[in-house]
Amino acid sequence: MAGHNYLDVMRKSKTNFFYSSIFLNKKSREGLRIVYAFCRMTDDIVDNVKCTSEEKRENLLNWEQKLSDSLYNGLKDPFFDLLKKQIELFGIPHKPLFDLIKGMKMDLDRIEYNTFDKLYEYCYCAASSVGLISIEIFGYKDDETRKYAEYMGIALQLTNIIRDVKKDLSSGRIYIPSEDMARFGYTAEDLKNSFYNEQFIQLMEFECSRAREYYSLAKKCLSKEDKKNMVSALIMEGIYFILLKRIESKKYNIFDEEIRISDFRKFMTAGSVFLKHKLFN
Repeated sequence: MAGHNYLDVMRKSKTNFFYSSIFLNKKSREGLRIVYAFCRMTDDIVDNVKCTSEEKRENLLNWEQKLSDSLYNGLKDPFFDLLKKQIELFGIPHKPLFDLIKGMKMDLDRIEYNTFDKLYEYCYCAASSVGLISIEIFGYKDDETRKYAEYMGIALQLTNIIRDVKKDLSSGRIYIPSEDMARFGYTAEDLKNSFYNEQFIQLMEFECSRAREYYSLAKKCLSKEDKKNMVSALIMEGIYFILLKRIESKKYNIFDEEIRISDFRKFMTAGSVFLKHKLFN
Protein backbone atom coordinates (compact mmCIF):
# COMPACT_ATOMS: atom_id res chain seq x y z
CA MET A 1 0.00 0.00 0.00
CA ALA A 2 1.55 3.29 -1.03
CA GLY A 3 2.38 5.92 1.53
CA HIS A 4 0.04 8.61 0.24
CA ASN A 5 -2.93 6.28 0.85
CA TYR A 6 -2.72 6.54 4.63
CA LEU A 7 -5.44 9.24 4.65
CA ASP A 8 -7.65 7.00 2.52
CA VAL A 9 -7.24 4.30 5.16
CA MET A 10 -8.42 6.80 7.77
CA ARG A 11 -11.36 8.06 5.72
CA LYS A 12 -12.67 4.66 4.68
CA SER A 13 -12.77 3.17 8.16
CA LYS A 14 -15.37 4.49 10.60
CA THR A 15 -13.40 3.55 13.68
CA ASN A 16 -13.15 5.01 17.14
CA PHE A 17 -9.75 6.44 16.19
CA PHE A 18 -11.64 9.16 14.34
CA TYR A 19 -13.64 10.14 17.42
CA SER A 20 -10.60 10.09 19.68
CA SER A 21 -8.54 12.29 17.35
CA ILE A 22 -10.97 15.11 16.54
CA PHE A 23 -9.94 17.25 19.53
CA LEU A 24 -6.19 16.95 18.99
CA ASN A 25 -4.11 19.79 17.57
CA LYS A 26 -3.08 19.50 13.92
CA LYS A 27 0.41 18.12 14.61
CA SER A 28 -0.82 15.43 17.01
CA ARG A 29 -3.80 14.53 14.82
CA GLU A 30 -1.49 14.03 11.84
CA GLY A 31 0.82 11.87 13.95
CA LEU A 32 -2.05 9.71 15.21
CA ARG A 33 -3.50 9.30 11.72
CA ILE A 34 -0.19 8.06 10.31
CA VAL A 35 0.30 5.71 13.25
CA TYR A 36 -3.28 4.54 12.82
CA ALA A 37 -2.61 3.86 9.14
CA PHE A 38 0.37 1.70 10.11
CA CYS A 39 -1.78 -0.23 12.59
CA ARG A 40 -4.64 -0.61 10.12
CA MET A 41 -2.43 -1.78 7.26
CA THR A 42 -0.64 -4.23 9.58
CA ASP A 43 -4.00 -5.66 10.62
CA ASP A 44 -5.24 -5.78 7.01
CA ILE A 45 -2.39 -8.11 6.06
CA VAL A 46 -3.78 -10.75 8.42
CA ASP A 47 -7.43 -10.08 7.53
CA ASN A 48 -6.93 -10.29 3.76
CA VAL A 49 -9.33 -13.07 2.73
CA LYS A 50 -7.73 -13.31 -0.72
CA CYS A 51 -4.45 -14.60 0.71
CA THR A 52 -3.55 -18.01 2.11
CA SER A 53 -2.07 -18.28 5.60
CA GLU A 54 1.38 -18.72 4.12
CA GLU A 55 0.97 -15.68 1.88
CA LYS A 56 -0.19 -13.63 4.88
CA ARG A 57 2.82 -14.80 6.87
CA GLU A 58 5.18 -13.86 4.05
CA ASN A 59 3.49 -10.45 3.60
CA LEU A 60 3.72 -9.79 7.33
CA LEU A 61 7.42 -10.68 7.39
CA ASN A 62 8.02 -8.38 4.41
CA TRP A 63 6.13 -5.60 6.19
CA GLU A 64 8.23 -6.12 9.33
CA GLN A 65 11.41 -6.05 7.25
CA LYS A 66 10.32 -2.80 5.61
CA LEU A 67 9.77 -1.25 9.03
CA SER A 68 13.16 -2.44 10.22
CA ASP A 69 14.95 -1.29 7.07
CA SER A 70 13.26 2.10 7.25
CA LEU A 71 14.27 2.63 10.88
CA TYR A 72 17.78 1.19 10.78
CA ASN A 73 18.99 0.75 7.20
CA GLY A 74 17.95 3.93 5.42
CA LEU A 75 15.19 2.38 3.28
CA LYS A 76 13.28 5.03 1.35
CA ASP A 77 9.57 4.25 1.08
CA PRO A 78 6.71 6.78 0.76
CA PHE A 79 4.67 5.48 3.69
CA PHE A 80 7.51 4.45 5.99
CA ASP A 81 9.19 7.81 5.41
CA LEU A 82 6.03 9.45 6.79
CA LEU A 83 5.93 7.03 9.71
CA LYS A 84 9.62 7.51 10.53
CA LYS A 85 9.14 11.27 10.56
CA GLN A 86 6.40 10.92 13.21
CA ILE A 87 8.48 8.44 15.22
CA GLU A 88 11.32 10.95 15.36
CA LEU A 89 9.04 13.95 15.94
CA PHE A 90 7.29 12.43 18.96
CA GLY A 91 10.11 10.20 20.22
CA ILE A 92 8.03 7.05 19.73
CA PRO A 93 9.89 3.93 20.95
CA HIS A 94 10.35 1.25 18.30
CA LYS A 95 9.39 -1.78 20.41
CA PRO A 96 5.60 -1.22 20.38
CA LEU A 97 5.65 -1.06 16.56
CA PHE A 98 7.28 -4.47 16.38
CA ASP A 99 5.05 -5.77 19.20
CA LEU A 100 2.00 -4.94 17.07
CA ILE A 101 3.39 -7.05 14.24
CA LYS A 102 4.11 -9.82 16.76
CA GLY A 103 0.44 -9.71 17.76
CA MET A 104 -0.62 -10.16 14.15
CA LYS A 105 1.78 -13.11 13.85
CA MET A 106 0.05 -14.64 16.86
CA ASP A 107 -3.24 -14.39 14.95
CA LEU A 108 -1.69 -16.52 12.21
CA ASP A 109 -0.04 -19.02 14.54
CA ARG A 110 -2.76 -19.54 17.15
CA ILE A 111 -6.51 -20.05 16.80
CA GLU A 112 -7.28 -20.83 20.47
CA TYR A 113 -5.92 -19.71 23.84
CA ASN A 114 -5.61 -22.11 26.76
CA THR A 115 -4.93 -19.58 29.50
CA PHE A 116 -5.54 -15.93 30.24
CA ASP A 117 -1.77 -15.40 30.56
CA LYS A 118 -1.41 -16.32 26.88
CA LEU A 119 -4.35 -14.14 25.94
CA TYR A 120 -2.85 -11.24 27.91
CA GLU A 121 0.31 -11.49 25.82
CA TYR A 122 -1.79 -11.29 22.66
CA CYS A 123 -3.84 -8.34 23.95
CA TYR A 124 -0.65 -6.54 24.96
CA CYS A 125 0.83 -6.92 21.48
CA ALA A 126 -2.39 -6.21 19.57
CA ALA A 127 -3.72 -3.30 21.64
CA SER A 128 -1.46 -2.11 24.47
CA SER A 129 1.24 -1.54 21.87
CA VAL A 130 -1.03 0.98 20.13
CA GLY A 131 -1.66 2.73 23.43
CA LEU A 132 2.05 2.91 24.20
CA ILE A 133 2.66 4.50 20.79
CA SER A 134 -0.27 6.91 21.15
CA ILE A 135 0.68 8.33 24.56
CA GLU A 136 3.96 9.55 23.06
CA ILE A 137 1.90 11.62 20.63
CA PHE A 138 -0.46 12.86 23.36
CA GLY A 139 2.40 13.73 25.72
CA TYR A 140 2.70 12.75 29.40
CA LYS A 141 4.80 13.47 32.49
CA ASP A 142 4.11 10.58 34.85
CA ASP A 143 5.81 7.23 34.09
CA GLU A 144 2.70 5.46 35.43
CA THR A 145 0.89 6.63 32.31
CA ARG A 146 2.67 3.82 30.46
CA LYS A 147 0.92 1.33 32.77
CA TYR A 148 -2.32 3.19 32.04
CA ALA A 149 -1.75 2.61 28.31
CA GLU A 150 -0.97 -1.06 28.90
CA TYR A 151 -4.01 -1.79 31.06
CA MET A 152 -6.37 0.28 28.93
CA GLY A 153 -5.19 -1.63 25.85
CA ILE A 154 -6.01 -4.90 27.63
CA ALA A 155 -9.46 -3.60 28.63
CA LEU A 156 -10.30 -2.40 25.10
CA GLN A 157 -9.11 -5.63 23.47
CA LEU A 158 -11.05 -7.78 25.94
CA THR A 159 -14.16 -5.73 25.12
CA ASN A 160 -13.50 -6.31 21.41
CA ILE A 161 -13.07 -10.03 22.00
CA ILE A 162 -16.37 -10.27 23.91
CA ARG A 163 -18.24 -8.32 21.23
CA ASP A 164 -16.69 -10.27 18.34
CA VAL A 165 -17.04 -13.86 19.60
CA LYS A 166 -19.35 -14.78 16.71
CA LYS A 167 -17.35 -12.90 14.07
CA ASP A 168 -14.06 -14.45 15.21
CA LEU A 169 -15.61 -17.92 15.05
CA SER A 170 -16.29 -17.36 11.35
CA SER A 171 -12.52 -16.89 10.96
CA GLY A 172 -11.85 -20.05 12.95
CA ARG A 173 -10.56 -18.16 16.01
CA ILE A 174 -11.57 -18.51 19.66
CA TYR A 175 -10.07 -15.92 21.99
CA ILE A 176 -12.01 -16.89 25.12
CA PRO A 177 -9.46 -18.95 27.13
CA SER A 178 -10.31 -22.64 27.28
CA GLU A 179 -9.57 -22.63 31.03
CA ASP A 180 -12.41 -20.11 31.45
CA MET A 181 -14.82 -22.20 29.39
CA ALA A 182 -13.94 -25.30 31.41
CA ARG A 183 -14.57 -23.37 34.62
CA PHE A 184 -18.18 -22.75 33.61
CA GLY A 185 -18.84 -26.05 31.85
CA TYR A 186 -19.01 -24.50 28.39
CA THR A 187 -17.13 -26.06 25.47
CA ALA A 188 -15.60 -24.86 22.23
CA GLU A 189 -18.17 -27.02 20.46
CA ASP A 190 -20.95 -25.19 22.33
CA LEU A 191 -19.45 -21.92 21.16
CA LYS A 192 -19.25 -23.08 17.55
CA ASN A 193 -22.92 -24.05 17.75
CA SER A 194 -23.89 -20.67 19.26
CA PHE A 195 -25.36 -22.24 22.37
CA TYR A 196 -26.82 -19.44 24.46
CA ASN A 197 -27.47 -20.95 27.87
CA GLU A 198 -26.85 -20.31 31.56
CA GLN A 199 -23.26 -21.56 31.30
CA PHE A 200 -22.56 -19.10 28.49
CA ILE A 201 -24.13 -16.22 30.44
CA GLN A 202 -21.93 -17.03 33.45
CA LEU A 203 -18.87 -17.29 31.23
CA MET A 204 -19.53 -13.94 29.58
CA GLU A 205 -20.31 -12.32 32.94
CA PHE A 206 -16.87 -13.47 34.07
CA GLU A 207 -15.17 -12.12 30.91
CA CYS A 208 -16.93 -8.76 31.23
CA SER A 209 -15.96 -8.58 34.89
CA ARG A 210 -12.33 -9.13 33.93
CA ALA A 211 -12.54 -6.36 31.32
CA ARG A 212 -14.02 -4.04 33.97
CA GLU A 213 -11.11 -4.91 36.24
CA TYR A 214 -8.62 -3.68 33.64
CA TYR A 215 -10.58 -0.47 33.03
CA SER A 216 -10.34 0.09 36.79
CA LEU A 217 -6.63 -0.74 36.94
CA ALA A 218 -5.96 1.67 34.08
CA LYS A 219 -7.81 4.54 35.77
CA LYS A 220 -5.73 4.09 38.93
CA CYS A 221 -2.54 4.59 36.90
CA LEU A 222 -3.56 7.88 35.30
CA SER A 223 -2.47 10.90 37.33
CA LYS A 224 -4.50 14.10 37.43
CA GLU A 225 -1.74 16.07 35.70
CA ASP A 226 -1.76 13.73 32.68
CA LYS A 227 -5.55 13.50 32.27
CA LYS A 228 -5.85 16.58 30.06
CA ASN A 229 -3.32 15.18 27.59
CA MET A 230 -5.05 11.78 27.61
CA VAL A 231 -8.44 13.07 26.45
CA SER A 232 -8.17 11.02 23.23
CA ALA A 233 -7.51 7.84 25.23
CA LEU A 234 -10.34 8.72 27.64
CA ILE A 235 -12.70 9.07 24.66
CA MET A 236 -11.74 5.56 23.53
CA GLU A 237 -12.30 4.33 27.07
CA GLY A 238 -15.71 6.01 27.22
CA ILE A 239 -16.91 4.54 23.92
CA TYR A 240 -15.72 1.02 24.68
CA PHE A 241 -17.08 1.08 28.23
CA ILE A 242 -20.52 2.00 26.85
CA LEU A 243 -20.16 -0.97 24.49
CA LEU A 244 -19.31 -3.27 27.40
CA LYS A 245 -22.34 -2.06 29.37
CA ARG A 246 -24.57 -2.59 26.34
CA ILE A 247 -23.35 -6.19 26.02
CA GLU A 248 -24.17 -6.70 29.70
CA SER A 249 -27.63 -5.14 29.24
CA LYS A 250 -28.32 -7.61 26.41
CA LYS A 251 -27.55 -10.47 28.84
CA TYR A 252 -24.40 -11.24 26.80
CA ASN A 253 -26.41 -12.50 23.82
CA ILE A 254 -23.87 -11.71 21.12
CA PHE A 255 -25.19 -14.48 18.87
CA ASP A 256 -28.52 -12.99 17.79
CA GLU A 257 -27.41 -9.44 16.99
CA GLU A 258 -24.28 -7.42 16.45
CA ILE A 259 -23.97 -5.07 19.40
CA ARG A 260 -22.78 -1.66 18.27
CA ILE A 261 -22.61 1.98 19.35
CA SER A 262 -24.11 4.54 16.96
CA ASP A 263 -21.93 7.24 15.43
CA PHE A 264 -24.08 9.82 17.19
CA ARG A 265 -23.49 8.20 20.58
CA LYS A 266 -19.74 8.05 19.88
CA PHE A 267 -19.69 11.72 18.95
CA MET A 268 -21.67 12.71 22.05
CA THR A 269 -19.34 10.64 24.21
CA ALA A 270 -16.31 12.32 22.65
CA GLY A 271 -17.80 15.73 23.30
CA SER A 272 -18.71 15.03 26.92
CA VAL A 273 -15.26 13.58 27.69
CA PHE A 274 -13.60 16.60 26.10
CA LEU A 275 -15.73 19.03 28.12
CA LYS A 276 -15.16 17.14 31.36
CA HIS A 277 -11.39 16.72 31.17
CA LYS A 278 -10.18 19.52 28.90
CA LEU A 279 -12.37 22.49 29.71
CA PHE A 280 -13.75 21.94 33.20
CA ASN A 281 -11.04 19.81 34.85
